[in-house]
Amino acid sequence: MNKIKVVIVDDHKLVTDCISLFLKGADNVKVTGITHSGPDAIKLLEKDVPHVMLLDISMPGMTGIEVTEIIKKKYPDIKVLILSMHSDYDNISDAIDAGADGYIPKDITSDELVDAIETVNNDKNYFHTTISDEIIKNYATKQKKTSNLLPQLTKRELEVLKLFAEGYNNNEIAEKLFLSVRTIESHKNHILQKTSMKNSVELIKFAIKNKIVEL
Repeated sequence: MNKIKVVIVDDHKLVTDCISLFLKGADNVKVTGITHSGPDAIKLLEKDVPHVMLLDISMPGMTGIEVTEIIKKKYPDIKVLILSMHSDYDNISDAIDAGADGYIPKDITSDELVDAIETVNNDKNYFHTTISDEIIKNYATKQKKTSNLLPQLTKRELEVLKLFAEGYNNNEIAEKLFLSVRTIESHKNHILQKTSMKNSVELIKFAIKNKIVEL
């Protein structure tokens, strides 16, 4: 069985040492690199591309958000799992907007860490319960301000939103609606602007709240 290659990026050596020690006990995970800054992490990728990168947010010189944006542009197949002591909505939202595949706090157990790595490696998002709660809490507050926005969406925008919330990607939506991918991306941008949602997670919750899609 091929192991999941993981790179750990955190400016505190004690943290990287502890995480590396935790992961040594996992049968299907292999730590292939450890760095303590964003620039070093990006440089490391020129030599070996991992499956998953564990990435801290607060680092001097270059934040984890900035590193995530660069990685997702240059190495879109790498799964980025944010590991941070910050669980406020702004950091969570910024990480999601940058393309992070998951977000977990630093006080999780080693078993949950492995579970998170496996989940994002299988092309799924992973958000710890405290992170999901923060997203939902913020969304509930924002929803009160956006309850009147649904009628502003066009019929086509509602179709795109429904398919997106059901889990279809841009290419699949384009095929179903016989439109170009660029047109779908344009519709999604308009939907985000009209609903005042900041990212895909909020948009899906908006669709569920407004019964555009059923759970």
